[in-house]
Amino acid sequence: MITQAGREHYLSGCGVMMNEIDIHDVAWHLAQINRFTGACKRPYSVAEHSLLCADLAKRDDNGPAVQLLCLLHDAHEAYTGDMSSPMKNVVGLAWAHVEHSHAERVRRALGVATGFAAYKRQVFHYDLVALATERRQLTRFDADRNREWPILDAPGSSAQPADWVNLNSLERLNARWTDWRDEFLTRYFDLQRQVQATAALAPLDNTI
Repeated sequence: MITQAGREHYLSGCGVMMNEIDIHDVAWHLAQINRFTGACKRPYSVAEHSLLCADLAKRDDNGPAVQLLCLLHDAHEAYTGDMSSPMKNVVGLAWAHVEHSHAERVRRALGVATGFAAYKRQVFHYDLVALATERRQLTRFDADRNREWPILDAPGSSAQPADWVNLNSLERLNARWTDWRDEFLTRYFDLQRQVQATAALAPLDNTI
């Protein structure tokens, strides 16, 4: 593929060793990739979702390291795209292998692979809370008409929608994709500086 900066990015083969992961590419791509394959009440990008996850972590008083990991948890989708969970289930292990390998490479390049290993449960939790919030506010899901979502509705699930978030606020409705791109970058560099300044690098990689 060719990134927004004009770089060739290899998705398989020996070429993957030459790939350059650029956070500006990541922000640009994610800001134009829609969640839920576009089945939302308004355009809703992976970049906005990522920022929501970081906001949720901050709301619970998590430090900048966890917030940064939440922001970057879908960074690999800048190159793989965002496949819906039902389609992932159809494709099965083949997709799981491809997504995992790309996620690992992107996280190593951004210096957060160790952090994801350490904070995997926290990041996954905020991803689910974001999903529950998005389902309630942005999709046409109707519990009386539609099937349950096992990842959210299984007994014992603790992922509840965040009532303090309004994903249909006027500010969000009026935001352009470039606003989410810029906010993603601003948040990334701000959190990165905080992580370095507070010596919260461990258990993040030293290359962050």
